[in-house]
Amino acid sequence: MFDHIMDSIVGELNTGLCLRDIANHWMCRCTVPGPGMRQAGNLLKRRYRENGVANAELIPYPADDRTEFFDGHKNPLEWQPHSASLAVVQPAAAAVTICRYADEPLCLVSNSPGTPSGGVTAAVVVRDGALGEAAVTEGEFAGKLLFTNQPPGSVEAAARKGQAVGVISDCVCPPWLVSYPPVREPEDAPDLVMWTIFSGRSCKTSLFGFNLSARQGRRLRQLLAVTKEPVVLKAVVKARLVEGSSDFVHAALPGTDLADEEIWVLAHLSEPGARDNASGCCLSVELARTLHALIAAGTLPPLRRTIRFMHAVEVSGFLPYIDANRERLGKVVAGLCLDSVGQDFSICGGELVLFRAPEQNASFIDGLFGTLLEAVNTRPVARFSKNNYATLPWHTKPFWGNDAFISDGFFDAPAPQLSTWPDRYYHSSMDTPDQMSDNTLARVGAATGTYLYLLATAGAREARWFAHLAAGDWKGRVCREVTEAATRRLTVESDKDAARKAIAKLHHLGLQGADAVTQAARFAPRDARLTRDLQNLARGVQDFVDAEAVAAARTLGLRASRAPRGARKAEPGANLVARRLRWRAPGNDALPTAVRKRLEALSQTGGKKVDLGRIWPWINGRRTVGEICDRLAFGGEIPLPAVVEYLRLLARVKAVALSTARR
Repeated sequence: MFDHIMDSIVGELNTGLCLRDIANHWMCRCTVPGPGMRQAGNLLKRRYRENGVANAELIPYPADDRTEFFDGHKNPLEWQPHSASLAVVQPAAAAVTICRYADEPLCLVSNSPGTPSGGVTAAVVVRDGALGEAAVTEGEFAGKLLFTNQPPGSVEAAARKGQAVGVISDCVCPPWLVSYPPVREPEDAPDLVMWTIFSGRSCKTSLFGFNLSARQGRRLRQLLAVTKEPVVLKAVVKARLVEGSSDFVHAALPGTDLADEEIWVLAHLSEPGARDNASGCCLSVELARTLHALIAAGTLPPLRRTIRFMHAVEVSGFLPYIDANRERLGKVVAGLCLDSVGQDFSICGGELVLFRAPEQNASFIDGLFGTLLEAVNTRPVARFSKNNYATLPWHTKPFWGNDAFISDGFFDAPAPQLSTWPDRYYHSSMDTPDQMSDNTLARVGAATGTYLYLLATAGAREARWFAHLAAGDWKGRVCREVTEAATRRLTVESDKDAARKAIAKLHHLGLQGADAVTQAARFAPRDARLTRDLQNLARGVQDFVDAEAVAAARTLGLRASRAPRGARKAEPGANLVARRLRWRAPGNDALPTAVRKRLEALSQTGGKKVDLGRIWPWINGRRTVGEICDRLAFGGEIPLPAVVEYLRLLARVKAVALSTARR
């Protein structure tokens, strides 16, 4: 099905060009909207055009903290940094320059405004640990520099309330990373400077910030510990926050008979590392060149659908373009998120991670992409690298979000996210071009290039294959779940509730598997035979799950049961189909009083608390209310009448549109 495609891509993909582009991109030091990001965006535009993608374009969307896009989103201000320094001036005997922007640009917290021309001289106050706004009194840090071991952005509100003039941080690992070990410790890389960011919003008070390495932070802390007089620092920052632009770059390989349908490739432009995310951006350029060259040479037939490569600030930077092209969302059949894909695992650790589709919008892409990664690992290493020991270790993880947000049911464009994790030098000054791997880039390029070409040329034949891969993927997940439940030895005597939950989860997975299978019909939506075949295959997945659930129930000492199917079809409103008109559910403050009060009453259905917010993510414009209720059953059933009323209330405020499903 794909061997010729993959082998052709492996033969054409030029990792040398990609590595050169990564080095040039990295030198732009693009962090947030501003000159560096614009330089990198123009570099990508030029490279796309040089590689045969003549329609590459850079669109400067307003970054002014007032122009609204997409349900009220506003881009922060543009940041224009020029120079900065931080020095000890008292005690005089310890006077020394701690850090300079010229030596390491990441020492200046992104979105720091400038100081007065002569700089700011201030004493240091230390507050370590989590520091929320509520923990600070008004003016507590007035006229002082707040020194913390937390990321500057996480203490920004507290620093502003305390009226600090600036923030200094020697944090080397954001606190949220504790949930994704290993946790980077200060001495893992003593000279590493972490990239951090302030909000970049319009504010009456000025607040700059500096990031210190572990070594620099330790020296300053030692000085503070041994000096009896106040330690005074001088900060000089030449930078501006202005109303400017947040730049969006896109380039397209045009399709033929289905050119109005698109495959989107999203790789964010806004982070300063060679891996995160110059590698995602520059591999996109090389994929465009490779596919263009293979098609031009006649090695591969032309694309049917258009492949659009897109670059902007992570997540939020894509929203203005999507907002301007809402009417085309229904034509985006799938996507891909390239986030940090060039890691040398021998230097940085980690593995390639394939983040799956969200459970609320299960997709065939998980099975397809897993198959392609397995296939690329069967190719001889000599085809990718001169390092005979280079491999591509990989594993899957649940949906993360990131630029794969287009997998959400509102956008309904299934997009696998590829990242490498863990990374010893994540979001830091040490994410540099010399740590790139030709093997990782080439293997990921082969898998992603094959994926894009398959999607851009797929018809009913390929859709059936995608669906069968999805069926196999979900059957495998169900079998693993059964094995795990049996291994835990959940019995009626020891844990009846846990055993029942395990069986309920199997039925829930069966519904997701059916969703993943039928989603493949989008590649030939008018083919009635394909639709029928996929529906039969989906029922087969559910039959398989039912059989596994019955066997597992017996093993766990429960009465065997099968999932009810179609039981809600006859209930009033069960055949309604909801389509979201906005990405996020409207907040209570945006709802009319009567609607808000009725939703509050509805959340107490049956005398117990019901989380109505669980309904929203399951709305994808294709499911009936009955099908939504089936999928909500795992995790807390919501009565069908409550779901119907919830949707009717949201339709009143134009958050959803309702129609009746065809029988």
